[in-house]
Order: sequence, then C-alpha cells, then structure tokens
Amino acid sequence: MFGKIAGFELRYQLRQPLFWIVVGVFFLLTFGYMASDSVHIGDTDNVHKNGPFAIAQVQLIWTLFFMFVTTAFVANVIVRDDETGFGPIIRTTRISKFDYLFGRFVGAFIAIALAFLAVPAAQLLGAVMPWMDAETLGPNRPVFYLYSYVVLALPNLLLTSAIFFALATLTRSMMATYLGVIALFVAWFVASLLTDKPELDKVMAYAEPFGLSAYGLVTKYWTATERNALVPALEGYLLWNRLIWLAVSAAFLVLAYGFYRFADKGAGAKAKREPKEAAAPAVAGPLAKPTFGARTARAQMWARTKFEMAQVFKSPAFVVLMVLGVANSAGGLWLVGELYGTEIYPVTRVMITVLNGSFGLIPILIAIYYAGELVWRERDRRTAEIIDATPLPDWAFLVPKVMAISLVLLSTFLAAVATAVAIQAMKGFDHFELGKYAWWYVFP
Repeated sequence: MFGKIAGFELRYQLRQPLFWIVVGVFFLLTFGYMASDSVHIGDTDNVHKNGPFAIAQVQLIWTLFFMFVTTAFVANVIVRDDETGFGPIIRTTRISKFDYLFGRFVGAFIAIALAFLAVPAAQLLGAVMPWMDAETLGPNRPVFYLYSYVVLALPNLLLTSAIFFALATLTRSMMATYLGVIALFVAWFVASLLTDKPELDKVMAYAEPFGLSAYGLVTKYWTATERNALVPALEGYLLWNRLIWLAVSAAFLVLAYGFYRFADKGAGAKAKREPKEAAAPAVAGPLAKPTFGARTARAQMWARTKFEMAQVFKSPAFVVLMVLGVANSAGGLWLVGELYGTEIYPVTRVMITVLNGSFGLIPILIAIYYAGELVWRERDRRTAEIIDATPLPDWAFLVPKVMAISLVLLSTFLAAVATAVAIQAMKGFDHFELGKYAWWYVFP
C-alpha cells in the first residue's frame, strides 16, 4: 500500500501546472546564467562555469530558493484532503497512518527531486551552446553535475521538505508553513552575516544546514586549476555536515508522524451549553429603502478598506513578518562601519544602500503573502458566494484590497527606516536625514 500511495502522489504532483512551471522557471534562470557573461556564481576569469566548483555553488544557492517550492509540494500533502473534504473518507479505510503519511511524503519528495533536475540539466545544456566562449569552459563531465546533485542538492531538498512537512502537519495551514519558510530563510541569512568570521569557519561547517560553509571550507585554499578539475572527497567536515543534517531531517519526519492525528476527533463528551435567552421580538415596521449611487459606493468602499486594513494589521502573521524584516535588516546595518578598508560613519546614504540589499527581498515576500491572503480569503472561508451577492460594484472590493497591501508595504519600509535610524543613534551618530530616507528609499 505504501508504494501505491507514493505512486499516486507522484502522479498527482506531475499532473499539476505548478510542477511544470517550477521546472520551466528554474531551467530558464539557470540556462540564462550559463549563457550570460555578466552573471557570475562561483566562476571567475580563471574558474570555469562548467567546472565542479561553479556547478556546486549554483546548485547550493538554488536549493535555498527552492524552499518555497518544496513547501508548496509537501505542505499540500497534509492540507489537501481536509480542504477538499476527502480526509474523513480516507481515514475510514484500512490505510495505515505510516503508509498514508509517508507514502504521500515520498511521492511529493520524488516530484521535488525531479523538478530540481532542471538546474543541472540547464547547466549541462548551457555549457554546450555554440555561442559560449570556449576559453571560459572546461571539459563537460556529467560526473560534476551528478556529484553536486546527489551530495549537495538532494540532502538540502530533503531537509527543507522534512522541516516544512512537520510544520504543515502541526499547523494544518499553508500560510503558517510559508511563514516558517520566510523565518528560516531570514534566520539563515542573518546568521550567515553574523558568523562570517574566519575563527568560526569550522563551527559553521557543522552548524550551517545547507552545506555552503562546509563546502566553502574544504575548497577554501584550492587553486583555480583545482576548482576546475576536482570535486571534494566526501569526508571530514563535508561528510559530517551531510550526516548531521540528514539525521535532523529524519528527526523532523519522526516529529511529523507524532504530530499527525490519523483518526478524526470523536464526538466525545459534549460541553455543557448554557441555555440561551430568548431573543427579543423584532420591531415590526416598513423596511428601509436602499439607495444606490456614487455616495453609497464611496461609503461602501471606505468601510471595506477599514475592514481589509484591520484584517492585515491585526493578524499575527503581519507582526511576525515585520519582526523578521527588521531583524534581517538590523544585522546588515549593524555591521556597517567600513568602506574600501576605511572607517566610515553610518551616514544616511550608506544605510540606504544596506537597506536596499538586506531588506529588498522582504517586501516582495510580504506582497506575495498578503496578495494571496486578501484575494482568496473569502473563498478559503467559504463566504465568497455571500460576498458576491452583496450590492457593491467590483471596484469597491478591489480597491480596498490594493490599498491594504500598499499600506502593509509602506509600513515595512517605514519600519526599516526606523531600524536604520535607531542603529545610527546606538552608534552615536545623530545627523538623521529623514527627508532623504523618504525621497531616496521609501518613495522609490
């Protein structure tokens, strides 16, 4: 039964448009990198784009962004049956909890692994294109791509899949799981900034979950010739890093099994209900005559706008995202203190440059999260038909949602500016140029 469930899940995932969209996007991005002379990830003038070092760097970095893809696959496994109403039916069959849960996970993970094959395939194909400069390429050996895929990429994909599978099992919420993705991504980014010190290289080789530190340490003193011809032996720091985080992956899968309740909750003992007081009889009389027009539409739009704002600003997710955004930018802002080897003050233009780099991804993630949350909320809560039956024009629904998202994004930029100003003050710099923050950062 385990194999049949895994096969069913794999076939389901392969039939979804998301799978082929992911394959196409990552293939084109990687192929564009290979075909471009202006984009460099691990390769330099002396290190080939199709050398084992550059191949490994590209695949390692792509596994970070692939977290959002793995979440879409494995979290959907948990919430799909309950959202469609088939969960109680499936749980009445003879399928065991282990077969159901891990059969679904294995099927989804195989789909993830197949989707990520688009990256090494694009690297391999891009290296043989006729317009590529032969002087910047070395021998195109499939073993280089296979090593990076099996030793570096697959363990990372398994780790993120296990983490978010367990989180989805615990929360039964796609939104909560995506918040976990953002939290992990930001935590990794901030930790990488704070631990980028030579004395911490060996510690991070074990502690960094995605293998970037371990791979960087074992290849740190390699010459360009070695980076073009050798793959590191699977031993020492690299081996232990892979083993440690494979064990962590297994632990998260065990947690998912423990969290998951395969049986539906029984009726059990019903809580005692207080007798309700009889409702007062409605006052008889003629109903108010509704009025329609521009004034009514504006009033309705403003009421909807306040409602959408309250939904966003009062949600725990917004608070979490704001905290993560501030923490992400604070790490880079605190480390400002040197430019081209010269000590500098934390002046406004330098702080804005750091914000553009360290905070730039956060508004994109927030926009994605709340665009989906606001647009689909009525359908998710199964109130869409009721809302659609109300006498409001289309724009009175659309404009408040757009305004709410805009205000969310504005608040994140203002929070970033407040963080920068606070760090300037903590470093003893009191020449705050709020106007320049507004014109050079917030408004653009």
